[in-house]
Amino acid sequence: WIDETFLARLANLRVIVRGRRKGRLAGLHPSPRAGVSVEFADYRDYTPGDDFRYIDWNIYGRLNRVLVKSFVHEGDLPIYLLVDLSTSMRLGTPSKARYAARLAAALAYLGLRGLDRVGLYPFTDRLLPAVAPRHGMGQMTHVVHALERMPSAGKTSIDRALTEFVSKSHESGLVFLLSDFLSDAGYEEGLSRLFHRGDEVVVIQILDPEELRPTIKGSVLVTDVETAGKIPLVIGRGTLELYERRLGAYLAKLRGYLSDHRVFYVLAPTDVPLEVLIHERLRAGGILQ
Repeated sequence: WIDETFLARLANLRVIVRGRRKGRLAGLHPSPRAGVSVEFADYRDYTPGDDFRYIDWNIYGRLNRVLVKSFVHEGDLPIYLLVDLSTSMRLGTPSKARYAARLAAALAYLGLRGLDRVGLYPFTDRLLPAVAPRHGMGQMTHVVHALERMPSAGKTSIDRALTEFVSKSHESGLVFLLSDFLSDAGYEEGLSRLFHRGDEVVVIQILDPEELRPTIKGSVLVTDVETAGKIPLVIGRGTLELYERRLGAYLAKLRGYLSDHRVFYVLAPTDVPLEVLIHERLRAGGILQ
């Protein structure tokens, strides 16, 4: 379900972190940490012990001053992949869970290629066993194996899962939250914990086309896949119009909340090819480049 041909078509992309933290000014030695790049900031006077490699000899030749280049080291920011594996994610062909897993694998690949640390945190109404953030393409194997082994089951509680995530991951980073957001318990409390900690959040809402534009009609017995509750309905044009209005209002509220908190949001119906979602929609939002 994820192959090298698909990943090869992503090779020219990289993850962009708008709020990537800056470390201290430095000019003595290059950072020994992988995945940390440097950006020129300023000059300062040479002091004994400074690395000769950072002396600007052109300025010395013109001004007879020994100046050392200073750099800002970009913070080594982890990428967290939070994937909803509740029962509602089973729906559809392909299922929303499978679509989310393939997308998470693609994002993991891009992060690891960019020398970032990448971690996987599946959840339902609680946090499931995680793959802690690490560098290196060997981490890709751990992420993919974890996604393959984890079935979608259980209720959804984004608030509870995010609360547990913040308590178990002690470092802010870039959080990709992949979910259908069909959670009666809400999402504001959990997301607010991420905002308070300083995480940069990307929300990708994954829905089946039948959830967006239902085609079912007539007398049906509707079953809630997470609670097993059943409701007999006679579905006609009026019922579908009411459903679409309520769904539209729910999506508008979600988009408005995320927009107010400057969170990038994209709706990802499962009939949109992953390559289109990645190359067009995520790039258009400035998440990938």
